[in-house]
Amino acid sequence: MAGLEQVRNVLHVIRAWLYPNHFEHGGKYVARAKTEKTLSVAQVCAEAVTRGGSDLNYDTMMDAVGAYFDEAFYQLADGFSVENDYFSLHPKIGGTFGHADAKADKDKNPVDFTFRKRQALREVISHITVEIEGAADNGAYIAEVQDVASGTSDEKLTSGGAVIVLGSRIKIAGSDPSCGLYLVNAADGSAVRVTGNFIENHPSRLSAQLPALTPGTYRARVVTQYSSGSAALKEPRQIDYEAELSVS
Repeated sequence: MAGLEQVRNVLHVIRAWLYPNHFEHGGKYVARAKTEKTLSVAQVCAEAVTRGGSDLNYDTMMDAVGAYFDEAFYQLADGFSVENDYFSLHPKIGGTFGHADAKADKDKNPVDFTFRKRQALREVISHITVEIEGAADNGAYIAEVQDVASGTSDEKLTSGGAVIVLGSRIKIAGSDPSCGLYLVNAADGSAVRVTGNFIENHPSRLSAQLPALTPGTYRARVVTQYSSGSAALKEPRQIDYEAELSVS
């Protein structure tokens, strides 16, 4: 593939910050790629035409990409796996069943999809250099959002399921009524507050049960007056996380 040949000839660089490792095992820090802008299909197609990665014109490429994904996911929804040179997608049914005659339940046995790398993507990965830019700012930040039901990080949320937020100085504290954990809709900026008691509420780790969420894309936000000192902050601090979390 001509496109892959061009990729092979370019040394790619991913820059990352180091964050404290909150798990029991391993080293003191873990690396997280610096948050970059998420590119839409339109932006990728425009970049391909401008950069010379595709000899198609923009409109033709947009139509072809849209038609491919529409058909690919139509087939995935009928139980077929779909693969290309870079990756494959496979239907997956979650949860467990109590007996052999049990019926699938949409809530207990959600449909998901598994992503697997193929050779062309492994070739691209072999040409990526990771540059560590040191420890992240030791102030307040969100480092990761984990969806408990799907076991994914910085990817999706399960409506009504449990979520774990990792970071620094994110404990929900303070008398200001705005303090709390929010999920901000990326489309219109509206915020859904996570209400009720937190399962965990620590400076580096929050966990809570999510309310019912409408399908869409969200970003996590913490508003808190927590301070590592003896006195609370006078004004609430807002901590936003740029990772996009999808609810289907």
